[in-house]
Amino acid sequence: MSDAHYEHPRLAAVFDAIDGDRGDLDRYTAMAEDLRARRVLDLGCGTGTLALLLSARGVDVLGVDLADGSLRVAHAKAGADRVQWVHGDATTLPPMPVDLATMTASVASRPG
Repeated sequence: MSDAHYEHPRLAAVFDAIDGDRGDLDRYTAMAEDLRARRVLDLGCGTGTLALLLSARGVDVLGVDLADGSLRVAHAKAGADRVQWVHGDATTLPPMPVDLATMTASVASRPG
């Protein structure tokens, strides 16, 4: 179950603006480049910021998130058609070959 603020349409729509500096994503894009990753699984992709950065560099990206509200925002962004978006989590995915799996920010943290 996703946190309510990632699901609410009005909050999801402004999430990127209040999320602050995403300089941390430079590390992920550099890692993908260093590994020559051609297919990346972005778990907890949220509004798709990293997924879109990677896909703009020619990487095949599968973005997965539990929050449908966040995925709706991701779908509306430029370049969203280059990413495969999945509503769910790691337990709902079939086995698949990827070169890199990412989980940014607080994706793996425990609620509360």
